[in-house]
Parts: sequence; structure tokens; C-alpha cells
Amino acid sequence: MEIKVLRLGQIGTNCYIFHKTDSTRCGIVDPGDQGEQVADWLNKQRLEPEAVLLTHGHFDHILGIPGLRKAWPDLPVYCHPADIGVGDTTRVFGENFPTVSSFGNATPYREGDVVQIAGIDVEVLETPGHTPGSVVLRAGDVLFTGDTLFAGSMGRTDLPGGDEGQIMKSLRRLYELEGDYQVLPGHEGQSTLEQERKSNYCLRMAMGR
Repeated sequence: MEIKVLRLGQIGTNCYIFHKTDSTRCGIVDPGDQGEQVADWLNKQRLEPEAVLLTHGHFDHILGIPGLRKAWPDLPVYCHPADIGVGDTTRVFGENFPTVSSFGNATPYREGDVVQIAGIDVEVLETPGHTPGSVVLRAGDVLFTGDTLFAGSMGRTDLPGGDEGQIMKSLRRLYELEGDYQVLPGHEGQSTLEQERKSNYCLRMAMGR
């Protein structure tokens, strides 16, 4: 599996494009902004997106959807139902931002669901805490961790819907996964799960260590 990261928007959200080496079909994780630019990049790479997969519904992970749908109007968008939202806007940082539901045609996915995108099986792991509907997406030896687990830290829990107790349980779950994985978070740099087990204070705190 080949994975390209594009850093989008004012706070540099990691948008991941993944596909098989011999395929022109791809999936998109968390298109945070600049959707028309992402569409241009995909066209230049001769890649055709099959779906957008969201780790959660915060504005900085979803604002690229309208631009992508200008190029591919029927592009499916998957999100946990707890983060799809009600109505067209939600208020964060004193400003109104669109919800996932405002874009229309959102497909809910939940714990244990497996979505096949571009011939790659992507499994949904529910990891609430940063938001009620936060998920980690497991594809082979890769974890797209969104804003649940970062390299050296974890997602904040002081925004609406955040819950420190829940994110601790979610981090414990990730710690206890068998084997090692690439950790591809929603912001900043990448890591591995084994490295985070050894050095991430938040992950170790979740385990009581």
C-alpha cells in the first residue's frame, strides 16, 4: 500500500491518500481543507478516489469535502454517526463551522465495520474521547489515528463532546493491540505503535504505568 500525506488548512491537518501500488483507485482520509487543490493533485497523479473516510467530524478534518465533490459529485463520505452532526453548522472556538451532515449523503460506519476501498480493507475501531464519534482506521499494518493518538501525545478533550475518561480507555485499547503498526495521526509527525508504547506519556498513563 502506498500512502501520501498532504498537509491542509490553517493548522496543517494531515490528509492521507492511500492506494495499492498497481492501482489508480484510492481512498482519502480526513481532507481537512483545500479540496479543489487535492482534486487537482489527484488528477495529476491519475488517481480516482473511491471514498472519503473521516476519523471524526471536526471542521479541520472535513472542509475539503465540498471541493472534492465538485470533481466527484457522488464521492461517498464515511463518518461515525455520533460525529455526523445535526443541522448545517456547529460552534467551535466561537465560530460556526459546517457539520458533516451539511454536505449530504454521509454514510455511517461503526465499530467492527470493514470498508473495502481501492481493494484495501479498512477496519473501524471506535476510540471516543476527542469527540464522541472518533475512530481509528486500521488498514493492514497502518493505523490512521486521527486526533486520538499523536506522536508523543494525545488529542485534546476540552472541546464540546470531549471526554478524558473515554480517551484514556481508547488509548488503552490501542496500547493493547497485538503487534506493531505505523501510526499516522491527524496532525504533525508519524510514529509507530511500539515507539508510542515505550515513550508516549499519555499512552503509558492510560495503562497506569
